Amino acid sequence: MDRIRVLIVDDRPIFRAGARGMLGEYEHINVVGEAVSGAEAVRLAKSLKPDVILMDISMPEMDGIRATREILQDSHEVAILGLSVSDHEDDVSSMLEAGACGYILKDSGPEDLARAIEDAHAGRFPLDRSVARKMVQRLAAARPRPQLRTAEPLAPRERAVLRLVLDGRPNKAIAVQLGISESTVKSSLRDIFRKLQVDSRAAAAARAAQMDLDLEPEEPGTA
Repeated sequence: MDRIRVLIVDDRPIFRAGARGMLGEYEHINVVGEAVSGAEAVRLAKSLKPDVILMDISMPEMDGIRATREILQDSHEVAILGLSVSDHEDDVSSMLEAGACGYILKDSGPEDLARAIEDAHAGRFPLDRSVARKMVQRLAAARPRPQLRTAEPLAPRERAVLRLVLDGRPNKAIAVQLGISESTVKSSLRDIFRKLQVDSRAAAAARAAQMDLDLEPEEPGTA
């Protein structure tokens, strides 16, 4: 397994040391740096080029939400995990809308933290599958339902792909289940992001719930 380069971003030394210590147990995860603010995270993301960033939300100088936006403006190669003590819908929603690929809590154990990093690096949505669906539903219910429409309707295959994204499936598993190639999955995701006006899998899941999209399975042969 390739080593995953990780940048830890948090203004508290105790948490940074704890996260580094937990991840030290995993040979395939390499902590390449630490940042104490969002502004420093933006600088280090450019120079260190990590694969995954653990991004705290509340920090001085620049918060994690703004830092996430700035980092992803420069590079879509890095996966950013929102990291917080809070599971409040507004915090989760803000990080996902900024482009974070997932969200984990600071009281996660070593195995959960390592798994979240692996999932983020692999292009998955790093939340327990059942929690992911509940969280998306809570996000939609917690806000006034906007009158949103897609620029174009989602095609049957795009609805099928998006339904599996909501279930936390990686591209390879989606391709196998739908009987299509991974490149076709990636192409469908690009079209989904364009139509929903988002730029990440997590944001697409949240937007689909807000819009009440019909993602029920199509009859065989229509996807």
